[in-house]
Amino acid sequence: MATAAQASDVEAFTHDRFIDMFLSQNRRAQMGLFGAALLVALVWFEATRSSASLVWLTGAAVIAGMRFRYTAVWIQAAAAAQRTRRVVTVLWVNGVLMAVPLVAFQHMSGLAQSALSIILLANATASVATTSGYRSVFVAFAAPMLVPLALAWAWIGWAQASTAALGMAVLIGLFLLFLVSVGRQANAVFIDACKFRFGQQHLNRELTKALNEASMANRAKTQFLAAASHDLRQPIHSMNVLVAALSLRELDAPAREIVGLLGTVNQLLSQQLDTLLDMSKLDAGVVRADSAVHCLGQLVQVYHGATLLTAQERGLKLEVELYDDIFVATDSSLLTRALSNLTDNALKYTPRGGTIRLLVRREGDDAVLQVADNGIGIAADEQERVFGEFYQVGNVERDRQKGLGLGLSIVRRLCALLGVRLKLESRPGVGTTVTLRLATVDPSGQVALAHAPRRAAPGLRVLVVDDEALVRDSMRLLLAELGCSVHLADGPAAAGQVASEHRLDLVLSDLRLRNGQTGLDALRLVRASQPAVAAILITGDTAPERIRDAQDEGVPLLFKPVTLDKLLSVLPTVPP
Repeated sequence: MATAAQASDVEAFTHDRFIDMFLSQNRRAQMGLFGAALLVALVWFEATRSSASLVWLTGAAVIAGMRFRYTAVWIQAAAAAQRTRRVVTVLWVNGVLMAVPLVAFQHMSGLAQSALSIILLANATASVATTSGYRSVFVAFAAPMLVPLALAWAWIGWAQASTAALGMAVLIGLFLLFLVSVGRQANAVFIDACKFRFGQQHLNRELTKALNEASMANRAKTQFLAAASHDLRQPIHSMNVLVAALSLRELDAPAREIVGLLGTVNQLLSQQLDTLLDMSKLDAGVVRADSAVHCLGQLVQVYHGATLLTAQERGLKLEVELYDDIFVATDSSLLTRALSNLTDNALKYTPRGGTIRLLVRREGDDAVLQVADNGIGIAADEQERVFGEFYQVGNVERDRQKGLGLGLSIVRRLCALLGVRLKLESRPGVGTTVTLRLATVDPSGQVALAHAPRRAAPGLRVLVVDDEALVRDSMRLLLAELGCSVHLADGPAAAGQVASEHRLDLVLSDLRLRNGQTGLDALRLVRASQPAVAAILITGDTAPERIRDAQDEGVPLLFKPVTLDKLLSVLPTVPP
């Protein structure tokens, strides 16, 4: 049934394409046909001096004008199944019209008869192309011309006992049969072309449908991750803040060990949520590369120093090889994040005793940064898949110590953002090498300088806005430990009330509040009475559109769970 239905669809598609082609050629074909009619009239008049030729030409002009103007409207007004019949009618009228001059055929000279025959044969031949070889359509035009023409030559041959004339009649009949055969072949080519085009359109529709479904699935995935991340971040954020507050107090050794373990657990959870957040931010297009000139070797050297202890704790060697002072224009933070993800992968999949090498060298105008290991390697059929989301080699048990399988997917996105060319080479049992290529630049004294560390200013007057009491109280305890004066509000109205009663230096607000309200609403009410107050938004929401909205407002944005270091990095500061 499906095959029959598809065949019917192809047939309907082919019929529609034929009608479209005929209508597109209608005016040009009619102009050519009228030109042929003009030649016929001249031959007729020259041979007989009959005014009938001029009357016929006038009629041909009228019919040509009507076809020129009304054919498309008349055919398109019919039902789809009737349109071909109307095309047949139009061409039959034209064929009969062109055969009318044959009434004077026996009164013409041999030269005139030959000229008229050539014109009619040429018209019939040309119609093979304009009718795409459709037999009923072609015959409706050609037969009314060529059959009377053959009979006219046969009549002359019979009347004058002329073998040549009889032979001409036979040749014209055979030529008509030949044209029918050529038309059949042309029609077969036309139908095959239509089938191919129909198949392409069908495939395009299926691809479009698949892309739409994939896009919907991707949006659903993003929305799910955003909602799940937000709900998880709230309690983890509160726990992180409380652990940070405890760490600032004087504790005995057992208590400090417990706090340290809690911090480690929170750090692992935070890292996994941050990975989801990185994906959402990159998908949202809100990550911007802040390019500056850096010495690539120094960036890698600093990263090596920060990561060496972790490698040694896992029984691995982390070596660095630097050649020349190579300068690149890049975002050091984003590039370091890509390097970190690549190194983390190497650390996870290299057995104890193995070696990981960070190599920086110059190749022509390129700076090359490589992360190479002698770990388990990646099979050829998996090397492209490892850059997909949530895919991990050799982690069927989903060991969370090995992450979520998003590291290389983030690397690919970061490289695309930074204009870095990425290449992975690997052999199972031998190891993996990932190469990043960046264009080198002339530093010209523009190398980015590190900033001196800073600390939070004591006595800072902070308003914490959050619709969850646990989060408000956690932030109050931590900020109090930092020496801040803290006020609390559960929404925009309460925030506006606090601002009318107390002088504030900073509003620290959750982005998404209850009843569809946001931290931006609270900030507007606060700034109505204190326009110069600073603001920081905190959110557990990873939805790309909300991230864009917050970024468009130009307010700094932190993502839950917020660590003490993150908070200190954005609080108003003073030199140490």
